[in-house]
Order: sequence, then structure tokens, then C-alpha cells
Amino acid sequence: MAMKKKELDELREHYDNTSLPESVDRSTLDEQIADEVMVSTSIRLPRSLMQQVRRQAEAAGMPATTLIRQWVIERISASKDDAVVSVADLERFIAERSHPAA
Repeated sequence: MAMKKKELDELREHYDNTSLPESVDRSTLDEQIADEVMVSTSIRLPRSLMQQVRRQAEAAGMPATTLIRQWVIERISASKDDAVVSVADLERFIAERSHPAA
């Protein structure tokens, strides 16, 4: 999303007149060590799907990447008894059993 000229001017004005060392002095070092090293990956999604993900993430108050990571973890960790089956898969299964191949 591109910033408008007015927004850029306001941002420039803020940083031209703000003492950043004071902000740095108030900061704290995060010394937490992750249990596992995180790696980055990239996936290609249709724009409309990514927009839906962003809306859901915003409603949940988190970044879209965090929501996607949660979904992957939930899917991987779900037992077979708790697994979610898509309606399309169920329809395909029923169709195959109702009309066996010749």
C-alpha cells in the first residue's frame, strides 16, 4: 500500500523534529532465546485469498503471517480423529461410492 504525499510529509516532519536517541535509551534488549530456529518461506496465493487472510488476521489482532503459521501448526498437530475434511472431499468420496467406476 503506497503512502500518500501528505502522509510522507507528516512522517518526514515527525522524524525531522524527534530525538531518536531518547527513544533508543527507553528501549530494552529482548534476550529471549527461541526454542527452535525460525526459517522463512514464501508461498504464492491469489490476491483475493490473501486479502481474506489479512482481514481475518486483522480481526484477530495479529499479523497475517502469524495467523498462517497458527493454521499450519493446527493442521500438522491435529490427530486423524480431529482432522477436518473439506466439503469438496466429502462430495467426491460420496460420488465415487455412489457411482463406482466401470
